[in-house]
Order: sequence, then C-alpha cells, then structure tokens
Amino acid sequence: GGNDALGALQTASIVFGLPFNFLIFFMCWSIQRLCATLDEHNNEDNLDPKLLLPKKTWQMPVFGGIFNLIEFIVSFGRAIELPSSRHILGFLKNLVLPFIALYSIYSTVDLKCKHTKVNALLTGAYALCHFGWIALFICGTINHGFVAFGWSAFFLNACILTSLRTDVRGKLGIGGNFVGDFVAGSFLYPQALLQMELQLAEDNNHEVEYVEEKDEIELADSLLNEHQA
Repeated sequence: GGNDALGALQTASIVFGLPFNFLIFFMCWSIQRLCATLDEHNNEDNLDPKLLLPKKTWQMPVFGGIFNLIEFIVSFGRAIELPSSRHILGFLKNLVLPFIALYSIYSTVDLKCKHTKVNALLTGAYALCHFGWIALFICGTINHGFVAFGWSAFFLNACILTSLRTDVRGKLGIGGNFVGDFVAGSFLYPQALLQMELQLAEDNNHEVEYVEEKDEIELADSLLNEHQA
C-alpha cells in the first residue's frame, strides 16, 4: 500500500544518505587537523623547515607504477619505464591487505608517537570497513540493500585515506588538492598507499644522508681544529 511505499522510500533515503554523513564528518575532521597543523607551523619556535622548500611532486605518480605496464602494452613496447617488482608486489599487497601499509604510514608520520592510539583505532576501522564493503557487495547479489551499506563502508575508508594523504602532502610539501586526494584514496587506494610509502622512504633516506654528511663535516672540522691547536 501507500504506507509501505512511503516507508520504503524513507528507508532508502536514509541508507543512501549515510555515506555522505561519513564524508561530511571526515571533511570536518580534516579541516580541524589542517587548522591544527597550520597553527603549529605558525609557531616560530617550532617551524617546519619543509615549509620553506619549493613544492615537490610525488616520486611515483598515482597512475604510474603498475599502470606503466598497461602503457607499455598499449604503446607496443615504446614505454620507457616498466614497473619494478616493488611496484607490483606493493600494489598487490595494498589491494588485499591495505591496512598494513596504512599503519606503517601512520607510524612513519607520527615520529613522536603522540597519536598511537588514534592511529591504531583508525587502522582497525579501516580494516573492518575494508573487509566489510567486500562482504556487503558480495551479499548484494542476494539483496541489493546490502550494496548501499557496502558503499558506506567503502567511502568511510576513502575518507580515512584522504585525510592521511592530505596530511602527508602537507608535511612533505607536495602540491595537490582535496579532490585528487579523495579520488586516489577511494578508487585508487592501493596506488595511493604505495605512493606514500615510497615517498616517505625516499624522504627518510635523504634525511639520513643529510645527517651523516653533517656529522662527517663536524668531525672533519673538529679534527682540523685539534690539528691547528
């Protein structure tokens, strides 16, 4: 009857509106994190030197890595760079078990371990939603109502990864925008995770090399001063 149709319409409106509620919530949370980061950077006693550097780009583009194989095939072998084993294995690992890379990135970014519990909670939520949306989409073959909840879990994961990618970009001084972060964090999540892993590893290697070079210079100056004395 009319009441049943109206009730079904109301239920459908609530279910399909649920993903957007999660999106709005994490947008607000991301804005709060952004304001806190800017406030921290405005503190002259705790200025991040990366803010003084020019904007960088990702070491591996989000459409690079394993996607270079497609370019290689389409161009009949004219592509210059083929994906390495690290690109292929990293993509497959992040496709099946993305929460492992997620927690690793959280730990790398949070060097002072100020947000260990929050990072663990977000990683657990991501893992739960990851297996949840897969199961719900499979159940959608039985009842289409499950698909709506599957999209909710999928976009919740996208919001978590979008917030992390925005934070990583800000810390490393890499240009970009929220839309690009959301697209990478949703439908290209294995690539987005691998991209952040590679970029953080490269930046850490550069920092280690810089520290070692600085120590060598200080040691040489010390030896020179002792010799002159």
